[in-house]
Amino acid sequence: MIYTGYWAKIKEYEANGLTPVGISGWSPDGYTGKTYKKLAPKYAWWKEWHDNNLSEQWYITQYQNTVLNKLNPVIVMNELQKMGDNVVLLCFETPDKFCHRHLVATWLNATKTSDVREYILKSKQTNMKL
Repeated sequence: MIYTGYWAKIKEYEANGLTPVGISGWSPDGYTGKTYKKLAPKYAWWKEWHDNNLSEQWYITQYQNTVLNKLNPVIVMNELQKMGDNVVLLCFETPDKFCHRHLVATWLNATKTSDVREYILKSKQTNMKL
């Protein structure tokens, strides 16, 4: 299974048996674990979006054109599954905030061969559908 989550909860994910995999442009200081940079936003346009307070739609268009449209979701899913059991894709935003990991989940789920969802840390419940 593949989940999404955020860096601030990495210890809890590990305690629940998940394999953390960073998909952000950078990882927190001290993190030496697995990453999958193919899904990371490109720094140049991310910085432009961040510094100029551009719209979420602008971000989505950039992300789709420079990242997702260059990848095959079936291949990405296979590569992620090879990284470990119960992978959790990590970036920085909390579940209620706009974040590229939600775009990744929707993109992977569109293949109809996966069911990527946010991992919710309360009693190991994992049913927040994206």
